[in-house]
This record gives sequence, C-alpha cells and structure tokens, in this order.
Amino acid sequence: MSSIQPPLSMLAPGPLERGPRADGHGAAHSRLRLAPPALQGALVALVGRDTRSLALTSAQRLSHFPASPLVAISWYRGLDAGLIGDSASGPCWRPFAAPVVISGSQSHPTVSWTPGTGRGYMACFNADAAQALFGFDLTAIQDRFVPAAELLGAQWAPLWDALLASEDDALLSVLENHLAVPWQALQGRTGAQPSLRQMGRHWVERLAWKAQQWSGVHSTRHVERRIKSFSGRSLREWQSLVRTEDLFFAARDRYEAGQPLDWAGLAQSGGFADQAHMSRATKRITGFSPGEFALRFIMDESFWMYRLWV
Repeated sequence: MSSIQPPLSMLAPGPLERGPRADGHGAAHSRLRLAPPALQGALVALVGRDTRSLALTSAQRLSHFPASPLVAISWYRGLDAGLIGDSASGPCWRPFAAPVVISGSQSHPTVSWTPGTGRGYMACFNADAAQALFGFDLTAIQDRFVPAAELLGAQWAPLWDALLASEDDALLSVLENHLAVPWQALQGRTGAQPSLRQMGRHWVERLAWKAQQWSGVHSTRHVERRIKSFSGRSLREWQSLVRTEDLFFAARDRYEAGQPLDWAGLAQSGGFADQAHMSRATKRITGFSPGEFALRFIMDESFWMYRLWV
C-alpha cells in the first residue's frame, strides 16, 4: 500500500459546502473584543477563534467573511490557514504560508479553510488608520493577503513576535503597548467610542468629507480618481458596503424580536432602489442571496464571523 498522501488541496471542501453549527457539541470559542480607549478610532475590534476542543468536519473548518472596507492583521497558532476557491479541477486551497498576514479591503466575500484545528486571531483596523500607523499603500494590499514580514520592515517584528507568543487575554494589551503611542501622536480622539455599527459609516463619512474638500479645487472626475487612489475604490462603492452592512443589522434586529424578515420593507428602509437591488448588493458582499444568507447565518458553523460581527 502506498504511503503517499494526497495534497491538502485535494482534501479541501468546496467553498459552498455546508456544515452544521458546532454549538451543540461544545463552544467554538469565537470571541470579539472592542478597542481599548487608547486605540479608539484605529482598531475596530479584535476577533479570536479557538477550535482546539472541537472535532470539526472539513466543511465546519470553512470560514466565510464578507466584503469589507477594513484592513486586518491575522495571525495563527498551531494552525495553517489559507483561502479556498473553485478551480477547473475542483476546490483549490491556497495557504498563506506565513504566521502573520495583512489583508486590505476586500471587494468580494472570501472563504478560508484550515486542514486542522487551532487558534486564529484577526485585528481589524480602519483603513486610513492602518495606513497612517504602518505606512503601507492601501491600493497595494486591496483584495490581497500579504505576509506581514514581506509588507513591513523589521521595525514591526517585535509586535508580530509578541502577538504570536501571547495568550488570548493579553492580546489587546500587546496591541495597545505597541500602537497606542504612535496612534496618539498621529491623531487625537473626541467623543465616545463608536459602536461596530457606526465604524464603517464613520470611515465613509470621512472619505466624503475629503471629497468635499477636494471638490473646491478639483473637478468631479479628478476627485473621484483621487478618492480611488487614496482608498482603493470609489466613494459610491464604499457607501454601498456601509448600506449593506446596515441591512444586516436591521435584519438581525427583526429576527431577535421574533418578527418576519420582510425583505421588501427592509430594502425600502435601507435606502435600496427595490428588493432586487438589495438582493444584488447582498450577494456582492456575502456571495449569497438575502434568504440563503439568513438561513446560513442561523444554522451554519462557517458563518461564525458574521454572528460575532452582526
């Protein structure tokens, strides 16, 4: 009998395969923590997931993520991770091949997969704050996952080393210890900490303010090019992301109140032209129609990130 093992890409599930929620067999230990006061306006949230105690199937080790305007630093302990998609020969898994990766804003939903269980973390930043703190070009990482060591210089190695070496409860302190001083030097804060629902809107409002400033001295077309060069996409695209995220919150509120999901009403109150427009926007952000997304949000293990965020 041959001892040669097939490559992991041959064993990976398709990105649309379904696996039931694991809650009935033990907590999945998914956790979201908001930014400490010293990092408000820069860090949006710290997300962690520990699956070591769970016997997850291949499909349950998928993770679905929405299109997003945020920049994320992700790191893994005892865990290989990478993106999964379809190819002509079947599911294709592309491992990150680095313990710490940085991802830019994502124009489309993404699906990751791990061949085993372990711990993974994601620090989510407002895009302009990440650009100011770390000094990279937002357009260079848009729709990409780049090894941190490749993107940034050795000056940030102590941060990566500390994140990889620290336990869950210390991670926010690590981020604060390394980033609070440079962040405070870059930008002061006013007002209370915004909620997750407000974070994306705040970023888009700041882009709109920049566009208004630039419109006083530049043509409309020049302003559009400048916004896209600065942020990676047009202001209209950013506004569509925020409007669709608001829809998710509104649908969740109705579900938790025991009310039916009136898609036509949600489309109208959410500022969409009609229900078809809302459906197209939802599919562009998540990869699923509103009804399919709602079903998977409630039932599928791979939608753990959506349940944490929304």
